[in-house]
Amino acid sequence: MTVDWSRLAPTNASVISAVILLGASVLATPAGAWQAQLSEMDGTVPEWSYGGDQGPARWGALQSSYAVCGNGRLQSPVPLNTSSARFHACIPLRFRYRSTSLQLVNDGNALRLGYDRGSYLVIDGLSYELVELRFHVPGEHAIDGRVPDGEIELIHGNNRGDIAIVSVPIETGHRVNQTLRRILDNAPAAAGKAAYGRNIGVNAVFLLPARRSYFAYEGSLTRPPCKEGVLHYVLDTPLEVAASDLARLAQIVGANARPLQPLNGRRVDHLCATPSD
Repeated sequence: MTVDWSRLAPTNASVISAVILLGASVLATPAGAWQAQLSEMDGTVPEWSYGGDQGPARWGALQSSYAVCGNGRLQSPVPLNTSSARFHACIPLRFRYRSTSLQLVNDGNALRLGYDRGSYLVIDGLSYELVELRFHVPGEHAIDGRVPDGEIELIHGNNRGDIAIVSVPIETGHRVNQTLRRILDNAPAAAGKAAYGRNIGVNAVFLLPARRSYFAYEGSLTRPPCKEGVLHYVLDTPLEVAASDLARLAQIVGANARPLQPLNGRRVDHLCATPSD
């Protein structure tokens, strides 16, 4: 599937997108089924890792349900380059996020923040509900040859089984991001442990940079089972966080970035940026 953003005219954008983007507004039927598939927040430690005999090079052989990790041709993450991406006028990512009560899991491979119902990513009139956030150190996608210090995946889905991931690159600096710090102050250090704070609220909108131009491509989940057909939106501007907070994040789960995967001829689009970016 190739997303041809240039054909999305205002008069027919919603109809074309419903076919091309594999998306739909979140339906009124219960969302428990697809939420369970995306977010297993029970603290179970996965039977795979980011190194050794269970590392990324072996994921496809660990069990049959992971086979696409080894033989898929639409895998993520990928290198993203401004010079080769196709520039398009802006189709903005609209973040309709509410605050959520704190629900954290350290699954041994990532720190994960589960999200309460009712928050959505809306793009060109199509809605995807925010399910969870996953934190990576270092970053997974490379932008113009550089891998960021970290990356946050905001994972969304709908009742058709469509998945849309917004990736936010992280760079260290002097600015403290209070939302990330609140998460880290409550994060479980041990694998398989969870932490809940009913009276502690966080809002993922404060983990987004002010500038929200982005790359778009079709890929996969970046961890087993590596499901393909996932819509990826990678912001091209990093979120600045304190170096001490990134170090704390790295201490929780260690290095947890999947190596870059080949594009295999996939097209990458660059939206809401200027041609000189």
